[in-house]
Amino acid sequence: MSNFSSIGDQARSYQLRLSQFLLKGKLDRLSKEVTTGIKDDIPLALNGDLSRISSIETRLTMLAAHNQNASEAKSMFAVMQSALERIQTVVVEAGPNLLNEAGGSSEDMLRLSANTMTEEFRSFFGALNTEVSGRHVFSGTRTDTAPLAAFEDMVAELTATTAGATTATDIVNRIDAWFDAPSGAGGFADTVYRGSNSGNNNIAVATDRAVGTNLTANSAELRTTLKGMAIMTYVSESGAGLDSATMRELFNAAGLRLVSAGVGITNARAMLGMQEAAVAQATTRNTAEISSLSIARSTLIAADPYETATALQETQASIESLYTLTSRLSRLSLTDYLS
Repeated sequence: MSNFSSIGDQARSYQLRLSQFLLKGKLDRLSKEVTTGIKDDIPLALNGDLSRISSIETRLTMLAAHNQNASEAKSMFAVMQSALERIQTVVVEAGPNLLNEAGGSSEDMLRLSANTMTEEFRSFFGALNTEVSGRHVFSGTRTDTAPLAAFEDMVAELTATTAGATTATDIVNRIDAWFDAPSGAGGFADTVYRGSNSGNNNIAVATDRAVGTNLTANSAELRTTLKGMAIMTYVSESGAGLDSATMRELFNAAGLRLVSAGVGITNARAMLGMQEAAVAQATTRNTAEISSLSIARSTLIAADPYETATALQETQASIESLYTLTSRLSRLSLTDYLS
């Protein structure tokens, strides 16, 4: 004979466990919605039409990538500007000073000035070899390689290039020719410059805008600077081997090149400034669009905070009631109930 009371107890126990499971699931879902502010079941919230939210999410991902690119471009241009400012500060002062010293300073003062300029030249190598986030910014597309070899390597090449030259004109012409020699001719581009001769790859900072620069350590604007500084290094390395007249001619030649270089560096920095402005504009536009799309996204899938909080309280109250009922029927402890 069947025990109907036992069957009833089993059905009641199953129903209580099912209610417990459903309420806990609802509690978890509502808690998540309160925390994130987003509907837990997005397809249900959108009645199965995910096309619009998918389009918004795709666009937000793209804009985030563009802003990341813009941040990297901003850092790159800032580092380049800082290096050029360091060089420009020396060049714009040194050019006129060398021209003045050529006609009025003593030989001892000229040699002291040449030694000082050589040390400044050494620091230029450090400035042009600068990097940001592991990328060498004056190496063109070869960003994994420092653009310039060691300063001592350049001095050695300079010595070999000018060997046998006896007049200031010959010395200067050889230095100019060495710096301007095309790749494959054994000049600066082959022996000291290690980057590529094309600028950095363009960086997409917006759907319709990419930024970049053609400036490298082998660009004409910087080679003019290097020529003037190299002439002064030649004077410094030659020591007492130069007569006064030749030394003064070399000072004059170096000064003229540095005066010209100052203009070139100013133009280069202006071009970088235009790229920096483009990055700033793109970032502003991207940020505004991100804000607009985020609002649209929220409108579609945001959970109403008041409704969600109310439902959460009601669910918590239902769980408490269910626990009270369960404990009365089966004398369960709270610990047993939650296990």
